[in-house]
Amino acid sequence: IMKNSLGIQLLVEKTRKSISKSPLEKGCFIGRREGLDIRVGPNSVDRALRIMDTLINALEVKGAKVSITKKDYYRNSTCVNLSGVNLEFDIYEKTNIIKKSQDKFGYNQLDYVPNGELVLRIKNTYSNRSEWKDGSRKKLEDQIDSFIEGLYAAVAKEKELQKERDKWKEDQKKIEESDRLREIEQERVKNLEKEALCWQKSQIIRSYVEAATKTYIQNNGNIEAGSEFKNWKDWAKQQADRLDPLLDSLILARSEAVKN
Repeated sequence: IMKNSLGIQLLVEKTRKSISKSPLEKGCFIGRREGLDIRVGPNSVDRALRIMDTLINALEVKGAKVSITKKDYYRNSTCVNLSGVNLEFDIYEKTNIIKKSQDKFGYNQLDYVPNGELVLRIKNTYSNRSEWKDGSRKKLEDQIDSFIEGLYAAVAKEKELQKERDKWKEDQKKIEESDRLREIEQERVKNLEKEALCWQKSQIIRSYVEAATKTYIQNNGNIEAGSEFKNWKDWAKQQADRLDPLLDSLILARSEAVKN
């Protein structure tokens, strides 16, 4: 992070040396890892660096923090932090595209010619305005204050959007919690229905065993131990007990009472 004008001057010179060693890409030098984020033609390098120097000094006078962060292996990003919001900005030169003759494969060959029109740009904003460029009435040098106002407008917009994102996240949490509670309730209802059906089956089995016992006694007298009917009756009662959820609840309640 640059904290004084000397640091800015060193950065500007570092940027100048860096791009002077770089090949042209579509007619422009491009700032690399060593310096500021610029893309301009050879004739506009000095001017672009002066504008960046003036802009960064003006921002730091206002208490803003300007920093250079690594964008990828080849390039840096020039950032300014205003009121906790980090914005990326750069300066680039517009180019005229001139079609040349076609190559042997039938593709148009193009020349990219910088036209001297420089643009200051806020790269990561949804604000109404993100670019300030040379005009017939005002050059970019005369629009530094306007660009800084645009940065503050972008900060306000970002904070507004952040509030909307935070509200959306909060709403999503409420929806997810509501869905979770609804799923829990649905599962409880399913379990209740399942227990009620099991209880009903257990009662049907007990009623059937009772009726079968009465019929057996009427036809055969007492039920002898070890008889086939006695074994069947014991097995059937076990099945009814196994199905009856109230017996499980009673056993659990008794177990808890013993513990306490």
